[in-house]
Amino acid sequence: AVVSTQSTGVGEAPSDAAYRITDEVEYSIVIEEMRNGNWEAFKGSDVQLEFVRIAPFVRAFLVPDADGAFKVGFKVPDVYGVYQFKVDYNRVGFTHLYSSTQVSVRPFHHTEYERFIPSAYPYYASAFSMLGGLFIFSFVFLYHRDPPPTNACKSV
Repeated sequence: AVVSTQSTGVGEAPSDAAYRITDEVEYSIVIEEMRNGNWEAFKGSDVQLEFVRIAPFVRAFLVPDADGAFKVGFKVPDVYGVYQFKVDYNRVGFTHLYSSTQVSVRPFHHTEYERFIPSAYPYYASAFSMLGGLFIFSFVFLYHRDPPPTNACKSV
């Protein structure tokens, strides 16, 4: 039986808020099984988590600890949308275990990007070269004088 699930950003308090793309996330689930009439921590090593949008983006094995909690950490994909943390455990001799938690993954706000993106340096250079070209063209256009025409008539 699933006792509880929890997902948090690494180093953050648990919340149901949206995650940002490329955040580090830690997911934990507490699973117990009935043994001799008592609920005890489940001892399994093949429980998997899927982080699913339409198809799984992340599939990882959950690592058990002594308290019956299974944990895994991963990096959120850089594709925003509505995702689900899915644990679907179906083994012979056990009841089918299914847990799904829906979360949102959002892109960065415009204030969260780097000030100058290194991969955009060619675009910055082209913008400044166009600015310089416009300045040179304006200077030449405004201050260039054609030589005065000569009125000498040449007869043939």
